[in-house]
Amino acid sequence: MSNTYDKPQTVLLSPPTSEGVTDTVERREGLRFPFTIAADVTELPSQIRVAGRTSDVGLGGCYVDTLTPLSVGAVVRVRLERELRHVDAVAKVVFAHPSMGMGLRFCEIDHSHEGTLQAWVTEASGDRSRETGVAGPGPEAGVVSAILNLRQVLNELINLMVRNRVINDEEAAPLLRRLFR
Repeated sequence: MSNTYDKPQTVLLSPPTSEGVTDTVERREGLRFPFTIAADVTELPSQIRVAGRTSDVGLGGCYVDTLTPLSVGAVVRVRLERELRHVDAVAKVVFAHPSMGMGLRFCEIDHSHEGTLQAWVTEASGDRSRETGVAGPGPEAGVVSAILNLRQVLNELINLMVRNRVINDEEAAPLLRRLFR
């Protein structure tokens, strides 16, 4: 695996063009780290619902892989779920790639879920020493590490299958939910 996945991504978003699509150069406002979480995104006014999964996450937002991204500027409610934990937030679509996904900037996060988001970002950044509930040294630590590694490999395989159109987004979403429960 390439070392580029181990490094945080610092990119800022470009302003939208008159067509509502941003330039191809992304300029995120905060650090994001590669991390997969099941995502349900609902546009607030229309209640249009889109399922997907994050490909990166940070305290300020995330990128959701989905074949049907919502339009730039849409205000959404996003629910991120992983291993029986979840984060509910209001966000804004700040970047969209047709048939690929959308960048979300968190506007409001439920206070009771901030710790979960922080734990996920800490885990994604590789700084596992501050996480609560992470297995310490001992024989079971190797098993936990192997399970986490296997989940990551399966996640990457499902993402690859979607990108290569072997399965569609609707087929991948339940697999990812089962994988990360």
